[in-house]
Amino acid sequence: MDMGIEINTRFGRLGINTTDALIDIKSRMPVVEARSKPPRVRIDTQHVQVSIDQKQCFAEVGLKPADVFAKEMAQKSRSKGLKAIADIARKGDTLARVDKNPNAIPALAKGVMGKRLDYTVAALPRSRPRVSFSGGVDINWDMGYVQLRAATSRPEITATRAGVDVYILQKAAVDIKYTRDGFDTTI
Repeated sequence: MDMGIEINTRFGRLGINTTDALIDIKSRMPVVEARSKPPRVRIDTQHVQVSIDQKQCFAEVGLKPADVFAKEMAQKSRSKGLKAIADIARKGDTLARVDKNPNAIPALAKGVMGKRLDYTVAALPRSRPRVSFSGGVDINWDMGYVQLRAATSRPEITATRAGVDVYILQKAAVDIKYTRDGFDTTI
């Protein structure tokens, strides 16, 4: 008698689905707002004027303003006039007493001849002229400014995770059958 076993197998099959990771970033450029005031320069110029005061120098040399010169000359003339009157009166008194002093006329003659003069060399004027300046350049400026303001925004980020899905397409199986062709009862 024959006995048979029949074994059938079927392999299991798996299905795999994958999803890629995805990152999406959206961003906006910042908005920059600028305010400015330009710099300014203001220049005021006045022509330079030079003032030279030589009154003291001219006075030392003898060149004086008319009013000062007139006062000095009047004073000098009065002084010389009074001195001349006194000198003439003195000489007249000396001549009036010639009988008492026989050397009076030679003494008067010697006095008329003049005095010996001494000379001194000097540079004139001795003082410097007074020099003053007025005018010039006046510079004023305004520096101005620049103000910047930036408005920024956060980026928008969306992300999808990667995924792996595993599923069974076909289950595995083992079929075992017992088969008998005949039955023999002989021993």
